[in-house]
Amino acid sequence: MKAIRVNQFGGPELLNLEAVDDPVPRAAEVVVRVKAAGVNPYDTYMRAGAYGSNDPALPYTPGTDAAGVVEFIGPDVDDLEIGDRVFTTGTTSGAYAELALCQRQQLHRLPQPVSFSQGAGIYVPYATGVPLIVPISSCKVR
Repeated sequence: MKAIRVNQFGGPELLNLEAVDDPVPRAAEVVVRVKAAGVNPYDTYMRAGAYGSNDPALPYTPGTDAAGVVEFIGPDVDDLEIGDRVFTTGTTSGAYAELALCQRQQLHRLPQPVSFSQGAGIYVPYATGVPLIVPISSCKVR
């Protein structure tokens, strides 16, 4: 499969599209075929090497938020089926890839009316934007 990889910390020009091995799910893990991935502020901090003690080991695939369909199911996962629509609230392997390995608890069903693009924005991208959405009637003019 193909994935965006970061091999050294720095700017966005260091994001590389590379061929990597397909992830294989173990117990309580699921592989999702990514249809859309969310972009978060901390993805840029990590890529730059500015996330402190939480900087990932190099090389790595960025991204935690995605939406897609279940591709493979590991042992002990009996409440999802191949083809189910899901969104992620984290990944083990990174979301900027064709396939993302996730712990079962990181997956949630994506309702049919919600697009994959919308689903990829449900977790951190949505929560990051919510404080910015304030009804104008609640603002005081000085």
